[in-house]
Amino acid sequence: MHAVRTVVIRPASSSWLHLGEHLGRLREYGDLLYTLSVHRVNVRYKQTALGVLWAVLQPLLMMVIFTAVFSVLARMPSDGRP
Repeated sequence: MHAVRTVVIRPASSSWLHLGEHLGRLREYGDLLYTLSVHRVNVRYKQTALGVLWAVLQPLLMMVIFTAVFSVLARMPSDGRP
């Protein structure tokens, strides 16, 4: 019988030293990253009435609601902090 050999794959401990190399490969596959990102956004917001605009409109509306609730209704001052 042959012994079963187990191979353990671990990331290199100095992988952060090769950051430029990794970013170069990311740039190399930029078209794939763009295509997959656009596809994901389109699939996610396809069934909404406003479409992709909802991805921008929703956080803006939440910001307006939180501002109204905490600064106007609850009268909680920010003391100049954002």
